[in-house]
Amino acid sequence: IPKGTRSQSWMGHTSFKNYTIQADLRGAKKNGKMPDMGLINSRYTLDVMGSQQQLQLRSWTPRLELRFAKTIPFTWTSDTWYTVKFRSEVVEEKGVASKIVLKGKVWPKGEAEPTAWLIEGEDLTPNTNGSPGLFGNSGDAEVFIDNVTVKTND
Repeated sequence: IPKGTRSQSWMGHTSFKNYTIQADLRGAKKNGKMPDMGLINSRYTLDVMGSQQQLQLRSWTPRLELRFAKTIPFTWTSDTWYTVKFRSEVVEEKGVASKIVLKGKVWPKGEAEPTAWLIEGEDLTPNTNGSPGLFGNSGDAEVFIDNVTVKTND
């Protein structure tokens, strides 16, 4: 994603649900600033935030405080490849979706995958489906993406 753009891209059908998307991401650094980069799953974004050094799960909406968002501190380094994994699982009660469970993890590419999820959240007003995709806000520096996979949850 070239410097100066905020981009989202989708792949697959909007009816997809209960899947995991994974990709290797690298953010550059320019003038002391880093980009935001992440993955999209069922109309939610897992955002590795550069300037804020945070990791955020959020729904798509212009006003986060009115919907769903969970943010934790997360320190990461520019010009280093990270593997990012984002899983969604719809929970049904009596055949009706009652919530969606979202889980994310980030680790340096080439290292063993951590067993524990780094960030988790439950949205009780769930988006139950949506296309997998990629997110990048490279207003400050470029984002690089490689090795994208999408798999149905086991």
